[in-house]
Amino acid sequence: MRKAVSAVILLSGFVMASAPIFGPYSWIDATGGRIDVGYYGAPCIVDWNGDGLKDLVLGQFSYGKIRFYANSDSNDSPVFTGFSYIQSDGVDITLPYC
Repeated sequence: MRKAVSAVILLSGFVMASAPIFGPYSWIDATGGRIDVGYYGAPCIVDWNGDGLKDLVLGQFSYGKIRFYANSDSNDSPVFTGFSYIQSDGVDITLPYC
């Protein structure tokens, strides 16, 4: 009986959960211009540099490089300026691409 009640409570939470609502897409700008890595960009929002602000880490298909855009404003209204390639020992990190 206990398992049945738990299952009903658990399932009712799934039924009552609302589906996400997505608005129209928007471009991300940096230094006043649209960020463009050509095609197959792979963005990730994360506090990369540990300053409490969500930064943009963006993989690009060309040469398999990874761009880092630091957020210089806030998490609610991020402002990204120029980018730098993520490096290890002074060399750009690259990932294989086809």
